[in-house]
Amino acid sequence: MRSNQVGNRILSTVLLWSLLLLAIYTWQFEAVVWIITLVSLVAQNEIYNMAKKLGWKAYRVYGLVIGGCLPLATYYQLPLRECSSDVIDDATVLAVGFAVCCLVGIRTREIKDNFQRIGGTFIGVLLIPFMMTFFIRTYQLFEDPIIGIGVCCWILAVSKFSDVGALLVGSWLGKNKMAPKISPAKTWEGLIGGVVTSCLIGYLIVYFSPDYFPQNFGPWISAIFAIPVAIMAALSDLIESVIKRQAEVKDSGKSIPGIGGAFDLIDSLLLSAPVAFLIFSFFAHA
Repeated sequence: MRSNQVGNRILSTVLLWSLLLLAIYTWQFEAVVWIITLVSLVAQNEIYNMAKKLGWKAYRVYGLVIGGCLPLATYYQLPLRECSSDVIDDATVLAVGFAVCCLVGIRTREIKDNFQRIGGTFIGVLLIPFMMTFFIRTYQLFEDPIIGIGVCCWILAVSKFSDVGALLVGSWLGKNKMAPKISPAKTWEGLIGGVVTSCLIGYLIVYFSPDYFPQNFGPWISAIFAIPVAIMAALSDLIESVIKRQAEVKDSGKSIPGIGGAFDLIDSLLLSAPVAFLIFSFFAHA
């Protein structure tokens, strides 16, 4: 990757995620949920575009409707009836969405075609919007919204600076290819650089903003738990690389200069968000 491309990608990444962090600090988290929903839908549509190039079939419209409802249902959890603990959550959306896709598929005589379409539909649903719901779930772990916001900012920063650190160190010192058949530009040196960068960022965030985190989540604890999150962020990026390589495209889209598409923007969160949720589940109940 050329130095100007690296610079543009880092600049776009830092700028876009800084705007989201600003939104988290400035607005209510509800506004961020809608941003997550919108970005997830764009990324999910990019998945379907790449799947189409591979000959995969999907119920695109139904998939996007299900994907759009998932983050909203996770956040709002609307009651099914007054004074009831039963709610419409993400599990409800997935179950109803699956049933609808099956009913739609009955119209087609070919059973194999039905399986392909339903499978293709839910690959997009589960890979993007469902994984992004863990970002919202992590916020909901804490009764204090300030801590919820701080934790979400931590996840974003640790995940994305893993990518930034990997780009900088990999372009400077990278020699040993990590997965040459999947992503020739990625190196083990870059991975290590990304993990170290994430650890440093995790430490600094908690050190300078301790009031935004659980009392038992200190700077050194933050640095340690940044390691698995950073590694999952790198693996998430590899998953996207596999899909793009199979579809023979360089970027998932062309809407973001230096980055590509929405999928390119949020790729590192696909696995890091669930892992971070598990980590903070422990600290929320410790």
